[in-house]
Amino acid sequence: MMNRPSLPNAGRPQGIVVAGTHPRCGKTVACAGLAGVLSQLGFRTQAAKPLVFTPKISLSHSRDLLFFNRVLPPWSTFEPVWAESAHHVSVQDWQRILESCRKQPYGYILETPGLLASPLRYLPEGFMDASDLAQALQNPLLLVTPKQPDIIAALAPAFAYCRLKNTPLLGWIAVETSPTEAPHWDTDVLSLTQQYQVPYLGKIAYSPSISVEACQQGNLLRMTEMGVDLLPIQQELQLLVP
Repeated sequence: MMNRPSLPNAGRPQGIVVAGTHPRCGKTVACAGLAGVLSQLGFRTQAAKPLVFTPKISLSHSRDLLFFNRVLPPWSTFEPVWAESAHHVSVQDWQRILESCRKQPYGYILETPGLLASPLRYLPEGFMDASDLAQALQNPLLLVTPKQPDIIAALAPAFAYCRLKNTPLLGWIAVETSPTEAPHWDTDVLSLTQQYQVPYLGKIAYSPSISVEACQQGNLLRMTEMGVDLLPIQQELQLLVP
């Protein structure tokens, strides 16, 4: 059983760190959808990507941020750190990320680059990843995975990794990034919940009108509200009503 460590309540809006189990698993869609729906319900929250890895010559480096802003214009400034790789993230950069998050006046949902265990910053003795960022910010982790038939094989290693690192988990959600047949989905979800005691918060169903690449939000807010249990996220973020 995975016991979620209690986090200190500082009496202010909190954050959630989002990590993925696969490349292109739907993290950007999930972050934008959750922040957008909560804002639509009257709560001030925002999606952010505090660290972005991209070559300097890239023309698409701000694609995810443009999608966030299209779904929900930010309530406050959130300047990301741009780096070509985790090798280029300095101590100063890491502190900038932490301070930028800590000073936010509203609840935030942070998308991390890469996967759950992808290096975000290298140290002489190893590297720091999404779970280290979550613990440094005293925020829980929300895992995002694509809906797929072998969901147990995708999530069991992620849950084991979080347990190994003693990372607090808020839960997990699935994003249907394409029309996918998963005939044993409900049974597999129940099995994962019983074995690991990590809440399943629901899924964002596939819609051809949603595209991060084309910066099209389509019916994202409706699909998110229909498919995801927002109450645990709302409670964790200690959201403020405008």
